[in-house]
Amino acid sequence: MKLRRLLAAAAFASVAPLAPIALAATDYTDSWWAAGGTENGWGVNLTQQRNFIFVTFFVYAVDGKPTWLTAQLSRDGTGERFTGPLYRTSGTWFGSPTWNGSQILQVGDATFVASSAYDGELTYTVDGSTIRKTIERLKLVDISIAGDYRGAVAGTRSGCGAAGGRFTDPIDFLVAHSPTTGEVRIDQYSTSTGRLICRMEGKAVQQGKLLLVADAAYDCGSDWSNKRARVYNLRPTPTGFEGQWFSDGGGGCTESGDFSGVVYR
Repeated sequence: MKLRRLLAAAAFASVAPLAPIALAATDYTDSWWAAGGTENGWGVNLTQQRNFIFVTFFVYAVDGKPTWLTAQLSRDGTGERFTGPLYRTSGTWFGSPTWNGSQILQVGDATFVASSAYDGELTYTVDGSTIRKTIERLKLVDISIAGDYRGAVAGTRSGCGAAGGRFTDPIDFLVAHSPTTGEVRIDQYSTSTGRLICRMEGKAVQQGKLLLVADAAYDCGSDWSNKRARVYNLRPTPTGFEGQWFSDGGGGCTESGDFSGVVYR
């Protein structure tokens, strides 16, 4: 731990004082369907901007015809819960040479409550009928986070006595990942010495645009060795990759944090 903090201090001292660590929030933007893929043929698309989610439904009416529904959900202040009005929309025939307008009618309301970054419960009411579904992210294509990156980790140790506290370290990452087998290894190297500092290794499961390593081997040498970690919100970004982790060190001592990097080599 001391070495990691000294490396961080040396890298940042000449630039600017460290700013408060901003933890990454879950972004629910993705395609979602019934949990387990048990109801193939319908689903919802969630598009999130800050505390607002726009939902488009591809569902069907009593007569089996496709029905166009949308919802506008806002975080209601009780954790990962979003709620708001639901609308039925009709408009001009798509082949018309001119747009003659649309009709948007509120027909109920909707609520999305996330159980995790990967699944949740969707409840919506349409014309007096209430539908409740457990939904999860829909995988469309394999994604990979393999690559060489330069970035940082920012974390906290809690309940660890004198070894506890917050830390921020500049890091070089070397990530090996096979979308076919799910095997992933995230190596963290000192940007100044090139020495391997930490390794996370396990099998990743993909849901939508996110990867989850539920039980990774986690080793940071003498100060956090032979531990297990949950690595979540793991995903590629337009310029690199990012993720979060949680590790139980035993005796009430835990470590958690965020990491990210941009393509370096």
